[in-house]
Formats: sequence, C-alpha cells, structure tokens
Amino acid sequence: MKNVQQLRKELVKVFEGVKNGEIDVSTGKNLVATSNAMLKSAQLELEHSKLIGRTKVIKFLETE
Repeated sequence: MKNVQQLRKELVKVFEGVKNGEIDVSTGKNLVATSNAMLKSAQLELEHSKLIGRTKVIKFLETE
C-alpha cells in the first residue's frame, strides 16, 4: 500500500467483503486494526515533525 488513498480503497473492499460474507468478521477486524496502526504511525511522524519544528513530507499521506 503506497498511500492513504489506496488504504481507503482497500478498507472499502474489506467492509463490502464483510457485509456480503466474503470476508469473515475476525479477518475484517484484523485488517482494520492493521490499517489503524499504519495511520497512527503516520500521525506520530506528523506530531514529531511539529514538535521539532521541521516540515517533513510523509509519502504515505500524499495523494495522487
């Protein structure tokens, strides 16, 4: 997954998969938990940059 837009698209697929029974709820929860960890990591990078007074480009948050 290269960026947050791709993550969002994949999460929509997960939601649809759980909703129509193609993905079991447990797997769906695990995928969402992993995506949350990815987002929290990016958020931590942003907060760190802000605290040290630097502007940092976080490629994961860039949009196409």
